[in-house]
Amino acid sequence: MTRSVADLLFRPRSIVVYGASSDPDKLSGRPLDYLKRFGFGGQIYAINPQRTEVQGMRAYADLADLPGPVDLAIVVVPAPAVVDAIRECSKTGVGAAIIFASGFAEIGEKGAPQQAEISAIARSSGMRIVGPNCLGSFGVTDRAFATFSTAFDENGDRPVSPIALVSQSGAVGTFTYSTMNALGLGVTYLANTGNESDVTVTEVLSSLVEAPDVQVLMGHIEGCPDLDALAALASAARHSGKPLILLKSGRTPAGARAVAAHTASVAGDDAAFDAVLAAHGALRVPSMEAMADSALALVEGRRAAGRRLTIVTLSGGGGALAADRAVELGVEVDTWANEQDRAALAAELPYFGSTANPIDVTGAMINDLSLLERTLRVVSDNGDTDAVLVLLGNADRGSEEIVATLTKAHRATSKPFLVAWTGGSGRARASLLQAGVPTYTDPHRATECMSRVMEFSLHST
Repeated sequence: MTRSVADLLFRPRSIVVYGASSDPDKLSGRPLDYLKRFGFGGQIYAINPQRTEVQGMRAYADLADLPGPVDLAIVVVPAPAVVDAIRECSKTGVGAAIIFASGFAEIGEKGAPQQAEISAIARSSGMRIVGPNCLGSFGVTDRAFATFSTAFDENGDRPVSPIALVSQSGAVGTFTYSTMNALGLGVTYLANTGNESDVTVTEVLSSLVEAPDVQVLMGHIEGCPDLDALAALASAARHSGKPLILLKSGRTPAGARAVAAHTASVAGDDAAFDAVLAAHGALRVPSMEAMADSALALVEGRRAAGRRLTIVTLSGGGGALAADRAVELGVEVDTWANEQDRAALAAELPYFGSTANPIDVTGAMINDLSLLERTLRVVSDNGDTDAVLVLLGNADRGSEEIVATLTKAHRATSKPFLVAWTGGSGRARASLLQAGVPTYTDPHRATECMSRVMEFSLHST
């Protein structure tokens, strides 16, 4: 039975590092070091015709000498030797190959013929090829770290989340991954597709839609020539109830030129790309930070029943900023219609507070921290509220009690519940993230994420 791209990349039974170096600090030595250090459970082989041993393992002269079949080959030889290596992989029945080397179609006529030959080998043999010009992939569950990324230079625990991140750019993918780590998020699967001589971002994500350990799908795309495949991915993600978050470059002539120089991609029709996403409820974000932020808001699986947002704020000015941005994004920030709930709220607030939406608890909260708890209890139960956004700032003194209050309120409701905590030492934000409360540094970031939660929620019903 033919194995999927996801199986070959993330769940291989055997891996060979073709051209493995004895130096674990070199690009060609890192994959072998990672596979050993992180405990890949399958067979590991090393090809190096100049040595009999690399990094404490037996080195074989060529693939024909290996004692068993190979699911995944990590090809780490220089560009001039890649085509011969790929040809050897295809002849010996390797399932998939990852090519790290650059110097192919992205450099123009000098490298394009070699990349065309790589594509032809993939088509004729059925072997799947990732790259060239990529930094590989990793699957946390099976500890298949087929990459040279410096993100894993240091040992230590990294967060793992039910997220798949596939990026055409290696740097964009790993920069986003590191940004997610700072938010307390990780991934289960990550891949970089580079020049896409064969395997594309769309295909890898499509092969992960039904994975039970993936709840959010994230992708960075430079070129998308097959909009039908994109539509199929977006449709499958929607029917599976899994958010698809995409970041695409090449929207402008300058960006399109940069894309062509980077991965030899053709950026394509941006309006047509947007139309496909809109038709199937997929989300397009403008930046790496926005992609990480959106994953934070969506990964816990909360969905909004509508677009009605209640904002609770320590700052009237901050509340106004958030309200403006929310309305610009099509989110409703209206005064509650339920007079009984408004009266209950007024009974909790100081006389100079505001029961209008945004709800301003004012600086009085600093002297009476229970005010926030009482207010959030009324807000969470309110029938005119589909989602809750809490805006705070500074307030390091007493932050432990505030964090406890927010954590309790977050756990007490199934509605989307986001926090923006601006300024201060950052300790409160870190504590909230550790407690599982999606927390941001700025009201605009939180508001934009909330709009995406609502957009996905309403498209997925």
